[in-house]
Amino acid sequence: MRCATLIGLLWCSAAGAQESPETFQPKTVEVVLPDNGEVRIGGFAAMHTWRDWLVGNGFTIHRCGIDLEKRSLILDLERSDQTKTLLDAGFQIVREIEADPFRTQIRTQSEFFDPGEIEAMLMQIENDHPAITHRFSVGTTHEGRTIWAIEISDNPGIDEDEPAIQFNSQHHAREVQTSHIVMDLIETLTDDYGVDSDVTDWVNRYKTVCVPMVNPDGTQHVFDVNSNWRKNRKPCTGNVGTDLNRNYPYRWGPAGCGSSASCSSISYRGPLPNSELETQSMIGLADQYHFVMATSYHSFGRFIDYPYACYNWEPGAETMPEHDVIKEMMDDMASAISSVDGVNYTSFSNGSFGPLSGDDTSWYYAHKGTYAFIVEVGTSFEPPFSEVANIVHRNRAGWRYLYDRLGGARIDVHVTGNCQPLEAEVTLTDYLFDTGELPRETFLPFGRWTFMVPANDAYTIRVTKPGFVTQDVLVAVADLPVAVDVNLLPASPPELPLFGDMDDSCEVNGSDIGLFVQAILDGPTAELDQILRGDSDENCLVDNADISPFINAALNGATCKKP
Repeated sequence: MRCATLIGLLWCSAAGAQESPETFQPKTVEVVLPDNGEVRIGGFAAMHTWRDWLVGNGFTIHRCGIDLEKRSLILDLERSDQTKTLLDAGFQIVREIEADPFRTQIRTQSEFFDPGEIEAMLMQIENDHPAITHRFSVGTTHEGRTIWAIEISDNPGIDEDEPAIQFNSQHHAREVQTSHIVMDLIETLTDDYGVDSDVTDWVNRYKTVCVPMVNPDGTQHVFDVNSNWRKNRKPCTGNVGTDLNRNYPYRWGPAGCGSSASCSSISYRGPLPNSELETQSMIGLADQYHFVMATSYHSFGRFIDYPYACYNWEPGAETMPEHDVIKEMMDDMASAISSVDGVNYTSFSNGSFGPLSGDDTSWYYAHKGTYAFIVEVGTSFEPPFSEVANIVHRNRAGWRYLYDRLGGARIDVHVTGNCQPLEAEVTLTDYLFDTGELPRETFLPFGRWTFMVPANDAYTIRVTKPGFVTQDVLVAVADLPVAVDVNLLPASPPELPLFGDMDDSCEVNGSDIGLFVQAILDGPTAELDQILRGDSDENCLVDNADISPFINAALNGATCKKP
């Protein structure tokens, strides 16, 4: 076996006198890939080969901690025999992460935002821009801190029939640079509203919701105690903290998929899916807003990460159904960021660097139909603060791209039945949703669903609801949004009221004229009963086209009374 460093020698000595299972303490370590004097293959291929070997031998790998240049990665040692397995295979253990003297000191870079500063900044932004912002609590943490969000819109706090987009950061406490990206986004949208035409358009047409600090308890601990802290601060069996980005319900907990059942692990997934207050809060937020897109910022690596990555080590076996549009947006977002100052960002395919499960972006897509992205923004968890301005500046190009893309090729489906918005299942028949996705359903009060699609193509949308006739609609999409209105017909047509009988007297006569005119004036806001009585052409609206049929019904003495 090779032990090329002092720390490696110490680990080799320890391997000869292994800790017993009773005394072993789980550890997180950085290891360098075996070399063994052989000709090295490309860094990417070598990492894939050894990654597969490690997972096949029961190791949990951290996706955020892979360094191609150093040929190193970070993993958990959860059993007493795993150290010897690593060393016998030729790995070098170069450091124990939690025991690294530099990383366990209280952080001195006070310029990073702590929870109190985030709260104060959001409050000030709301005070400065009350017409376009609404600050609110998403939930409360184990230690009693508020998870703050802010909505930016031309009608904040009011339901509107328009797409919503979300940005969040600091699921992981130590990734302190990420909240600066989200706060920059908030400040840009609010300060430049009415000044920058693009920003003004985005605020007017979309609802933006930002959660700059998902994990305020862990972040406060980063400032007060341990700058390497990752998890939240709720106690668990024998230790403290759950990795919030392993706690979401989709693909929660499979062995070998990037999370741990051990509370001492920094990737501990929690005792149950959605067990953590922070996770529950973010899921509740998604239930409220039905986001079309969501972006989750993380620190380690310069890449856009593919959401699905728990796939039993068969490459491509778990590809997202709408892979083409997801990959398009990932690639274009990475290109936009890279174009700013030449610092290269890339986009990863599914499982490029180890498995992942229980993460927010996979859950967003699978359970909510949200097109979601993890963006790893740098090369360390806490860079020198002098580097943050450049990180923020280049990532600004990434989120601006997402707004531009939201204004591109997409399909907005509105479903009604009996002149009312409906909750109905909508499916793109061009794709096979077969990896645990929940049905996509239009939501009330608007009966809307949005699909992002590649431009310049045609798609078939199938709309189904029990009690109604299924409809297939062919939609051609260029490079702009397309609105599709679907009126589902009842499977058994209901008995409709007598047309023109506005006062339910079973006769059409002069007493109905005032109510008929009022229904025309009220337009789509007229009461449903009045629409059903005054709508002759079944367009769910009483309008000028209904006047002539109404006059004829009155002149002819239309009645539903039996002779």
